[in-house]
Amino acid sequence: MIETLFPREVHTCCTTEEPDPGLLYPEEAECVRGVVPLRRREFAQGRLCARRALAELGIRNFPLLMKQDRSPVWPEAIVGSLSHSGGYCAVALARKCIIGGLGLDVDTAESLEEELVPLICGASEIARLEDSREADRGLLAKLVFSAKESVFKCVYPLTGVFLDFHDCEIELQQGAGSFSATLTNPRLPPPWKGRRLRGRFARGPKQLFTGIALSAESLR
Repeated sequence: MIETLFPREVHTCCTTEEPDPGLLYPEEAECVRGVVPLRRREFAQGRLCARRALAELGIRNFPLLMKQDRSPVWPEAIVGSLSHSGGYCAVALARKCIIGGLGLDVDTAESLEEELVPLICGASEIARLEDSREADRGLLAKLVFSAKESVFKCVYPLTGVFLDFHDCEIELQQGAGSFSATLTNPRLPPPWKGRRLRGRFARGPKQLFTGIALSAESLR
């Protein structure tokens, strides 16, 4: 399902398989030495899933390490995004010469807790939620949350600016399965402040999926 979020140049892979941490490369295993077993399994699931996606691009035997902020260190010519949720792992990858920015988020298809809505959503977003059917509001709020996560994953590597939930305004186009994201953080460099991005979303039986891809051409 995640392949529907992106143009055909983006390679995707997903899995719910229980990972074997013993299959990690030594350098990868060192990244999670001493962490709790749950975190180690999650890390292994992401690395093994990414390994399959990288193989589709002809890249093999590449230890996928992580930066201090825990984001993956992709091969130099590759842009990627990785997401976990409730035992489900998904990866999206592309060549940088074609896709310049990529963000993917997976979350459970459950309502966002009501007390979290004002922390995640701005006034305009809350107003749009209140205009929707009451039975749908919690799930739509979770979708807004997920869309912001995918935008943050796409924008941070390109700008070096961490975004807060109120630094991005999401507007869902439910019938089209798409969303727009307007960046409002004043610390963003001029090409990015106020920029309007477009992404897509999908819903599975247990998960919500959001994704955004920026062409390399659009970033030149």
